[in-house]
Amino acid sequence: MARKILSKTEVPMATVVKLMEQRAGDLNSLQSRVYTYAKKYAKLSPEQAELLVQKLMTDVGLTREEAVQVADTCPRNVEELRAILSGYKRLVSFLLFSEEKMRTVVKLVEDAVAGRLQ
Repeated sequence: MARKILSKTEVPMATVVKLMEQRAGDLNSLQSRVYTYAKKYAKLSPEQAELLVQKLMTDVGLTREEAVQVADTCPRNVEELRAILSGYKRLVSFLLFSEEKMRTVVKLVEDAVAGRLQ
């Protein structure tokens, strides 16, 4: 029986780890490699990652895709953030952000990594 995709949404790597741990015994070889990769590179807990994504969307105005990218990479400064977001066409006109908004994003990431984001 063919499977049908019902919906699609971007999720942080930490959430991927959590979802795949629930199916740990049923993973095929590709899924197992994805799980290993996500577990190695996820920098936040699933809860902190999702909270960061929500804050980035509401407080800064990022799309979910952009916010998930930031949550997955956890940039440590404005230059890293610019490099991460520079590929998004919507943000190309010098990222449409003021320097203050860029610092706000980096501060939110720092709080999430430290577990202080609420």
